[in-house]
Amino acid sequence: MFALVVAADKNRGIGMAGTLPWKLKGDMRWFRELTTCPDIPPVLARYQLDVGWRDKRPHTWETLVGRIGKVELPKPNPGARNAVLMGRKTWDSLPERFRPLPDRLNGVLSRKARAGVFHGSHHVWTSLEEALTELSRDPTVKQIFVAGGAEIYAGAMAHPGCRRIFLTDIDADFPCDTFLPAFPADFQVTAASPELSDDGIAYRFTLLERP
Repeated sequence: MFALVVAADKNRGIGMAGTLPWKLKGDMRWFRELTTCPDIPPVLARYQLDVGWRDKRPHTWETLVGRIGKVELPKPNPGARNAVLMGRKTWDSLPERFRPLPDRLNGVLSRKARAGVFHGSHHVWTSLEEALTELSRDPTVKQIFVAGGAEIYAGAMAHPGCRRIFLTDIDADFPCDTFLPAFPADFQVTAASPELSDDGIAYRFTLLERP
């Protein structure tokens, strides 16, 4: 089993010229903590996805941080870590200072690049299926997240092992040249955080699950 993690605007835009069209510090922190913590429920509780539907008040990122700041998350360790899989273009788009993503196994999916482990920092697999097969044999990997781009998302959503989508749902329009494919009909929203706002941009973290 694995999950998708993605941010998209009102038109399902996810990128422009190989970069994110927005800068939301709350989304960056959510992505880091969700993909780093080896246990998902504490992250959902920390970001109040368990009460978000009932909490109708909008929050700034600062007020939410004030409420979640005391919630401690389990730390990754060599025996309990997560894997983040992405396409080569997504990998190349990461700023060098963030590449590889720390405290996570970084996987790059590429049909053209030579498979293997490179510079001790990331694994390259030729397909999602190859990556999932190998990671399933690694007892240290607790969660697997697919983090883009659009073609990788489309293949991942069609895979029966994809059970969850963690969506940052941005209530704004941005110039985009890359778009998130439509979710399969059997994915249903099961939880959402309170509405947040960064620099006047409203968004929330939403969980969709497949039965």
